[in-house]
Order: sequence, then C-alpha cells, then structure tokens
Amino acid sequence: MPSDPASSDPRAFDPRPATPAVAAPGARRAPGRNGRLTGVQLLVSVILFLVVETLISVIAVVWTVVTSGAVPDPSSGFGVADFDPTGFLVAAVIGAVLAIAGHILVVGPIGARPGQAVGGRGKLAELAAGLGIGSLLIALSTGIIALLGGYRVTGLDPNPQLLAPLAIGIFAAFVEEVFFRGALLRLIDGWLGSWAALALTSVLFGLVHITNDDAGLWGAIAIIIEAGVLLGGAYLLTRRLWLAIGIHLAWNTVQSGIFSFAVSGTGEQHGILQAQLSGPDWLSGGAMGVEGSVVTVIVGLAAGIVMVVLAHRRGNLLPRDRRADRSLTGADGTVPNA
Repeated sequence: MPSDPASSDPRAFDPRPATPAVAAPGARRAPGRNGRLTGVQLLVSVILFLVVETLISVIAVVWTVVTSGAVPDPSSGFGVADFDPTGFLVAAVIGAVLAIAGHILVVGPIGARPGQAVGGRGKLAELAAGLGIGSLLIALSTGIIALLGGYRVTGLDPNPQLLAPLAIGIFAAFVEEVFFRGALLRLIDGWLGSWAALALTSVLFGLVHITNDDAGLWGAIAIIIEAGVLLGGAYLLTRRLWLAIGIHLAWNTVQSGIFSFAVSGTGEQHGILQAQLSGPDWLSGGAMGVEGSVVTVIVGLAAGIVMVVLAHRRGNLLPRDRRADRSLTGADGTVPNA
C-alpha cells in the first residue's frame, strides 16, 4: 500500500481537517488584534480623555485669571472666548502631549501592542498629508459657498487672533482623535468590525458637539456626516492616527484662523480674512460656522468616502476579530500558558 503523502512529506498539503487542539488546563485566551484587556483599555481611555479635557480647561482658566484678573462666568460655561489665547494654546499643547502619552500607555503596558496606531515610519508624511487635505477641504468648501453667495470677503483683519484658532486645532486634533479614533474606533473595530466601528464613532463624535452653543441637532448631524466619516476613514486607511490628526488640525485652524468662521458653533472668530455671511444658514453655515453648511457636509462626506474606499482596497476594513489564528490557538480560542 502506498504510504500516506502527508506523513512521508511534511511539506505536503493535507486536505483533511486538523484535529482541534485541546486547551491545556489554565490556558489563557489569545489576544486579539487590539491586544489584551480591551475593556480595561477602554476604561482607562475614557478616564484619560475626561482628565485631559478638564486639565486643559483648568490651565486655561488659571492662566486667564492670573494674567488678566478676569474670571470666566462659571454659570454660562467656559468658552473659547473666555480664555486668554496664550494660556489656551499652552494648555492645548500640554493636553496634546498627555493624550499621546496616555495612548502609548494604553496600547503598550496595558494592551501589549506597543506603538499601535502611532508607531512606525512615515508619521510626519501622514501628518503633513493630513494638514494639506484638511486645508484643501475647508478652502474648497468656503470657495463654493462664496460662489453661491453665502460668504464674502470684506478685507483683511489688521489684528487677527491666531493663537485661539491654533489652540482649538491642537486640542481637537490630538485629544479628540486619540480618544475617538485611537481608542473608540480601534477597539470597536476589533469587537464589531470596521463598518460598525466607523458608524458608531461617527455618531458619538457628532453627538458630543450637540451641546456647543450654536451647534444644536443639525450641527451634530453635520459633523457625523462630514467629519465622522472623514476622520474615521483616515484612521482606517492608515491604521494610524497621524493622517486624521493632520486633517483635524488643519480643518479647525484654517476655518477659524484664516476664514474667520466659528468652529463647531463655539463662538465668533477673528482670523486673517474679514468676511460677511449672507443667505440661508444651510448655505453659509450660520452661527455653526462652515461645518454647518450643506456644502461642507457634501465635500467632507465625499472625501470621507474616498478614504473608506481606499481603505477597503488596501484590505484595511476588517470583520469582527474572532481571534481565529488557529495556528496559535486551540478550538476554543485559547493558547497554553508559556
């Protein structure tokens, strides 16, 4: 009788199903693509996000009180207009550093995935690309709104306020991206798959803006569609934060620092260009700013769809992580203790 090819040649393909491995006593579950202790990662990320946000406000308020003697009215909340711009910028930079450091802590010592979403080569290139994309999208949206009669430049501001727009950009780009894309999207992507993660984080990202003074329900919906998909798609395309951080940084800074739009309904800004809004709010964005314009919603969504399509072509849209590496795990998804 001929010998079994599978037994005579160890390199030969054996079509027979492998016998499921039996987990050894005390076996531990194999970590998924987001590492171990994903629930702990989420909890720590939420705490860090809240702590960093609070710390930024505290630093900005204290700086304002010390340097000017003006005390923001706590009954009306602390807005961008209440803060000394220099203090707000310092607070935002400190917050950005703490956010990145916190993420490194979460994915490294806790998740056992050192550098996930922030490590590797090409970080500066992705950040620069994001800055260019974010600037282009805001400029394109503003240009279309102007052509349709909703935005008109009336001159140059002789004393533009650029520190506050930069602070808004840094705060949102680092603190919000680390939490919404670096934590929520990354972890939900492992639990439910990329499509569910993109949808859920887009909705959550929009809803946190609903309490902004001039945002409201439409402002939240607009951000869900234009920014949630765009920034989530940027993360999925690269599986890192830097492209999304660059887009978000330029998106906020350019709209307020150059075109003098309010950012997400947070109040009037005085950028380089003096401008006048006209026409219906659905066109100009009204008090919400350029993000409240249907034009920006369409432009942002179109760019987001491009990001998602490119991510799909790269194979970066992944199903739910079932820990299915059977070469390392048993039938019940466990690996023996080392």
